[in-house]
Amino acid sequence: MISPDNWLTTLSSPVQAAIEQRMTTIDYEAGAVIRRAGDPATGMYQVERGYLKLLGLNSDGRQVLILLYGPQNCFGETPVVGQRPFNHTTVALTDARLRFLSERDFWALYNEFREIPDNLCRKFAANTSRLFAAREWRSSLRLRDLICSTFATLAARCGRRRSDGSIEIDLPLVQSDFADYLEVTRQAAQREIGALKAAGLISQQRRLWLIHDPAKLNGANPSLEQTISQYR
Repeated sequence: MISPDNWLTTLSSPVQAAIEQRMTTIDYEAGAVIRRAGDPATGMYQVERGYLKLLGLNSDGRQVLILLYGPQNCFGETPVVGQRPFNHTTVALTDARLRFLSERDFWALYNEFREIPDNLCRKFAANTSRLFAAREWRSSLRLRDLICSTFATLAARCGRRRSDGSIEIDLPLVQSDFADYLEVTRQAAQREIGALKAAGLISQQRRLWLIHDPAKLNGANPSLEQTISQYR
C-alpha cells in the first residue's frame, strides 16, 4: 500500500546534493490537495514528512485509494518526462512537508548528470514490474491473507512499537481504503477485517490501527514486495 519508491537514494552523493540545493519546501495540512488529475506537470515532489494518498477515479465517479506515499517517496517525475498532465489526484493524508523541484530545474539537472536519466529508467522499469507483481499477488492469495499482508507491510513501514509489544499505525485509513486498494467490495473488506478483530490480531482506537502480533498476522503469506522481487 505504501510506495517503496525513493530513486534519489540510488544517485551518487554529489548528484543528490545538487538536486537538494534546487529544492524548495512546501507544507500542507491534512486533506489538502497537492495535485489534481488533469493538472499540468510543474515539477517533481519528494515527501519529507507525513503521508499522502494517490487517488484514482472509479467508474461510478468515486475517488479510490491507489497508493500511499511516505517519507522520502518521490512523485511527479512521470508527467514531467512524459510531458503530460497528472493522471491522478494526490492528497495529504496527514500534515505533510514536501520538497519541490521545478520542471525547469529538473531538466537542467537531467541534462547535466547522466545518472538521473539512467536511474529514472530503472524506476520506470521497476514500476512496470510492480504492476505485474501486484496482479499476481492479488490473484494468488485469499482476501483475508491479502488484508493480513497489507497490515503487516504497514506495520513494518510506518508502525511504531508500543510498550505492550503491539504496533500502532497512526494513519487515518478506513475499511473502504483497504477495499479500494485491494479492488474488492467494501462489504468483503469489512467482513474480513471484522474477523481479524474478532481473532484479536488487530484492533482500532479512533484513527489508530493496532497490530497485536505482526508475525502471526502475516504468517507464511508472501508480501507484495516479495512477489515483486521475483520480477527483478
